[in-house]
Amino acid sequence: MLAIQMNICMVILLSSIAVHAYFKLDRKEQVYRIFLALIFLTILILILEILSVALNSGYYINFIIVHKLVDTLGFTLSPLVPISTLLYVYKRTNKYKKIYANKFFWLGVPFVINGILSLASYKFNCIFGLTDENMYVRGPLFFVSPMTSYVYYIINLLFLYDSRKKLNKEELFILSLLTIIPTVMSIFQLYYFIYLTIWNSTAIAVIINYIFIVHSQTRFDSLTGLCNRVAYNEYLASLCRKSNIVLSVVNIDLDDFKSINDAFGHHEGDKVLKLFARQLEDVFEGKGVSIRMGGDEFIVLLNENQKEVLEKYIKTLVDKINAYNEISKKPYRIKFSYGMAIFSNGYKSIDELIQHSDKLMYEEKQKNKGNSKSESNSST
Repeated sequence: MLAIQMNICMVILLSSIAVHAYFKLDRKEQVYRIFLALIFLTILILILEILSVALNSGYYINFIIVHKLVDTLGFTLSPLVPISTLLYVYKRTNKYKKIYANKFFWLGVPFVINGILSLASYKFNCIFGLTDENMYVRGPLFFVSPMTSYVYYIINLLFLYDSRKKLNKEELFILSLLTIIPTVMSIFQLYYFIYLTIWNSTAIAVIINYIFIVHSQTRFDSLTGLCNRVAYNEYLASLCRKSNIVLSVVNIDLDDFKSINDAFGHHEGDKVLKLFARQLEDVFEGKGVSIRMGGDEFIVLLNENQKEVLEKYIKTLVDKINAYNEISKKPYRIKFSYGMAIFSNGYKSIDELIQHSDKLMYEEKQKNKGNSKSESNSST
C-alpha cells in the first residue's frame, strides 16, 4: 500500500511538472522535446508500476491476464527512460548537433533484446512470471532487465565524463543525478526485493533537472543562447571569493552592426548575433564563459593567464569569421573589435581588469572605424 501511495503522489507531482514544462519550454528545441518525452515516459512507467503492485494479489485472480499485460508492457518500455536520459544529456552538451536516428541506432540493441524477452515472459516466464495465485515472481532471466538500464546509465556516465569540460560543475552534477539516483536506488530495490525506489527516484531526478532548467533560463540570453548579465554577475561573484585568481578577459564588440540592422532589418541582425555567438562557443567552449552583455556587446571570461594562448584563440575566431564572410555571399561583412587583459597584481580588482579590457576594445574600435573611413574615401 505504501508503494502505491508513493507512486500516486509522484505521478500527481510529475504530471503537474509535465503540464508546466509543456507550456513553459520551447518545444521547437529538440533538447526540450526529449526532456518532455522523459517526463511522460516516467509517468507512464509509474502508472504501470501502480497497476502491477495493485494487481499483485490473489484477490484479483480474475485479472491475471491484465496483470500479465501490465508487467509485460512495463518491462518492455522501462529502458526507454534511461535511453531518453542519455539522449537528453547528449543534447544538453551538444546543443548545435541534431540527433539523428541512424547515428544512434546501436542504442536500440539492448532495448530490442530486453523487449523480446519481456514479450516472451507473457507465456514463458523469462524475465518475470505470475504464480497461480496471481503473485509476481522473478524469472530466470530477470537480470536482463536491470542490466539493460545499467548499460544505458553507464554509457551516460562515460559520456558525461568525456563532456565534463563543456559543462560547469553545477550542470555536470545536476545532469549526473539523472543517472546516479536511479542507479543507486535500483540496487536497493533489487537487493531487498521492494517495489518503491527506482521509478520514484527517477521522478525526483527529473524534477530536480526541471528546476535547474527553469533556473538556467534566467541565466541565458534567449536569442543567442550565451550566458547573460545574470550569469555574468554570478560568475564574477564566485571569482571574488577565490584567493588565487587566474583570469583573462576579452571584450568584443561587432563593428558597423547598426548599419546591418538599418540596411537589412533586425531579423538579419539577429542572424548575425546568433552566428557570431556560435563562433564564440566553438572557440571558447571548455576554455571560458562566453557572455552577451547586450546588443552587439560580448565578453569572454577565461581561466587563462598566458597572452600567447589568448592571441591564439582570437586568431582562431578571426579566421572563422573571415571564412564565413568569404562563403556567405552576404552584401555585408561581419567584423569585430576586441580588447583583452590578464589579471595580475597590477589590478586592484576584477572590475578594473574588465574596464581596462573594455577600454582597449574601444580604442581598437575607433581605430577600425578610422580605417574604414580611409578605405571608403580612397575608393571614391
